[in-house]
Amino acid sequence: MVIGVDPRTGWVGREVGGYHVLRALGEGGMGLVFLAEHRLLGRKAAIKTIRPDVAQEQNFGMRFQVEARAIATLDHPGVVRLYDFAFEQGVPYMVLELVQGQTLEDVLENTGRLHPKRVLELLWPAAAGLDHAHIRGVIHRDVKPGNILLADDGRTLMTDFGLACLAGFTLATDPDSFLGTPDYIAPEQMSDAALDGRADIYSFAAVIYECVTGQKPFLGKSWIEVATRRLTEPPPIANGVPEAFARSLAAAMDRDPLRRPVRATQLMDELAGGLGGTVVVGPM
Repeated sequence: MVIGVDPRTGWVGREVGGYHVLRALGEGGMGLVFLAEHRLLGRKAAIKTIRPDVAQEQNFGMRFQVEARAIATLDHPGVVRLYDFAFEQGVPYMVLELVQGQTLEDVLENTGRLHPKRVLELLWPAAAGLDHAHIRGVIHRDVKPGNILLADDGRTLMTDFGLACLAGFTLATDPDSFLGTPDYIAPEQMSDAALDGRADIYSFAAVIYECVTGQKPFLGKSWIEVATRRLTEPPPIANGVPEAFARSLAAAMDRDPLRRPVRATQLMDELAGGLGGTVVVGPM
């Protein structure tokens, strides 16, 4: 990929694809995000692009395009919407719905843990968004608190499909080649097993476990130790929650994907039943 202007130094204050780039919003390991406003429509949006220094590494450029294609197939209030995808002087970028709010990771850093009923209220829309993606053959592969947005308007959305793939995708067997976040990924993501939506359900259950207990399901001094424990030990039982809730949560983190719920909303229904009744949820 040939990169022209470095977005970090050349985009703020100029027009990109009809959008006036106002300021940088954040920078991650692979990407940059800017606040922008459409010149004619006046609509604010988030422009996400790839960092030039990693554009040539590990097919990040192609992965970025796969992310855009994955989001483009989705149309659900529980998933951040894609407005456009294009190139600016060799730099690929996508224009995304601007969501004002904070991530679930931010909330957990401030609160430590959440009441199980509150967790279900917050995450049900995200579960519905995952179901929507799975129905369309899109597997997220990196479900974690940092990729769940809690909007100021009360919505909860899944974001960052940068590692998304199609159902049935097979990973390489090289232990250093798996993709995802070690604290949350399903055991089959660390092998050459074909993936389906139940890999995301495992991760979603791991997120819920952290929400209600204040800690990740498996702890260790290194990601290798965490991965080994996930592959060899049964899923932990959450403390401080009703037993039926804890059992349903552990079942969703079973090492065998065939024993997990087939839908994220099915998991949420089972967890709600474990709390003894219906949980009121936000916008779906």
